[in-house]
Amino acid sequence: MKRFIVLFGLLLILLPATDVRAGDSTFGIAWGISVPTGATKDFTSGVSFRGMSVEWRNFYMRDAAYGINVGWNVFNETDDSTVFFDNGAITGKRWSYINAIPIYGSWFKYFSDDKRSSRIYAGINAGTAWIEQRTEMNLYQLTEDNWHLAIAPEVGMNLPWDSFLGYVAVRYHYAFEAGDVKAQQWIEFKVGFGLD
Repeated sequence: MKRFIVLFGLLLILLPATDVRAGDSTFGIAWGISVPTGATKDFTSGVSFRGMSVEWRNFYMRDAAYGINVGWNVFNETDDSTVFFDNGAITGKRWSYINAIPIYGSWFKYFSDDKRSSRIYAGINAGTAWIEQRTEMNLYQLTEDNWHLAIAPEVGMNLPWDSFLGYVAVRYHYAFEAGDVKAQQWIEFKVGFGLD
């Protein structure tokens, strides 16, 4: 976790300082609401309002951009249940958590080349995601964490305001199976703002 915090801090410092011509890049921060699907929903089924991401995009053409982004999504659920082990079982209140930190390289196609008007975009994010699954019950804690290869198709809309940029997007995360952790999936609804 300390590595993530250091990486996140470096991105916040270095990305806005990247040497680009005015208007060629954007830097933004987004809040994410996530809905778990697949194995993620089996582990923690509730909607998560605890997500955020930091993004940088560079326009190499008026209607196409590449970039990088780092996010953090937290899922949790509490229930009363029995957890079975190889040699026994524990019954009681159980807290289940998933921390997901995707780190992606990205490419986006914009369906208009006029940066002064609202424009729809679609793209793909690909990279890795660190995912920690943790179950806490009474004095016991079971934790499994791994790095997963991950992809995330995305569609959204940019909403320009003078030198600022608002955006809304939907991103589907798919982190492939790694170690003893099944493939993790969630749909993220993002609302963000940035500098254009």
